[in-house]
Amino acid sequence: MKRFQWYVMGSVLAAGLLGLAHAASGEALAVEPATNSQCKPRMLKGNYAYASDGYTLRGTERVPFSQAGHDLFKGDGTLTGSATLNIQGELLRLTYSGTYTLDPDCRGTMTVTDNLGVTAHFDMYVTKNGSEFSIIETDDFSVASGFEVRGD
Repeated sequence: MKRFQWYVMGSVLAAGLLGLAHAASGEALAVEPATNSQCKPRMLKGNYAYASDGYTLRGTERVPFSQAGHDLFKGDGTLTGSATLNIQGELLRLTYSGTYTLDPDCRGTMTVTDNLGVTAHFDMYVTKNGSEFSIIETDDFSVASGFEVRGD
């Protein structure tokens, strides 16, 4: 697991350094034209397992958390799921439902509301075949990211 964490941290650092190098050179990063992409909301269909971690922000305090769960994407822009959340040793088991969008360039958004009434927003970046994607929470009360992988 530590090797994977170092791999992810190294990949993120390398991507950041490449971005800085491009910014410093004044060269714009190439973006694949949407006409060549095949990403559509129906690509996300089936069961996806995920893990994420980060911090919940309470004033100036950063409270660490980790979460694991699964999502059922229905291929029509809707999803349901359940998760176990660990916040400083306190376990919460949640269910949720939500919606998602997926642009032709394989970037998208996701909004979910859990059984406690908490709504969270995410940006997501999907592989061309829809088998996996990365997510980052965009709410101002949380700093979190993770990966989802289709299991069927």
